[in-house]
Amino acid sequence: MFLALPFVSFTADWNHTWPFSPDLEKTEQEAEALTRVLLTMPDFASLLINLLIIAAAPAIAEEFFFRGVMQRLFIEMRPKVPWLAIVITAACFSAIHMQWMDFIPRLLLGFLLGAIYYLSGNLWLSIAGHFLNNGLQVVMVYLYQIKVLKSDPMDAGTTEWYLAVGSLAMTIVVAWQLYQRTPPAERNFPQHRTDFTDNIESIGK
Repeated sequence: MFLALPFVSFTADWNHTWPFSPDLEKTEQEAEALTRVLLTMPDFASLLINLLIIAAAPAIAEEFFFRGVMQRLFIEMRPKVPWLAIVITAACFSAIHMQWMDFIPRLLLGFLLGAIYYLSGNLWLSIAGHFLNNGLQVVMVYLYQIKVLKSDPMDAGTTEWYLAVGSLAMTIVVAWQLYQRTPPAERNFPQHRTDFTDNIESIGK
């Protein structure tokens, strides 16, 4: 997740150049303003609260629903094309946020989270990746507000293409390593059921 961020940021720069309507751009600006208000953190306690609300809670809830349920169902319907199921799930994940100027980067993040789950068979890893992505943004905004960082992370400049290429290459290498290091029995997908999913189902019963 960390290595992929420069490439994801590069696609965000490209996504922002799309010809959006003035009304949509205004809506996106209002959403960004609301996010800035939510990320106002005058003390360390507010940082912890935001990490819980913005990073931990969405990571668990969204990964359980999109990867643990939706992606699994799509793969079961088309087991011969699992990567298509991962892409479709990622598209649904991005679309439900209703932020079209960041649709592509969120689509890529959703795809990466789905790939982590598919390659490892461990939903907790995709939850951890989701938490890392959201939590890192919260922490960086906090560090900016307490004057540790000089530049506002919410107003980051454009990402150079060579950083994006390097980011993509390293992400692919690490994903391949994750696949190689995961025992085949652990990624017996979709028949394999993670401990997390089993625990949820046992509670429901």
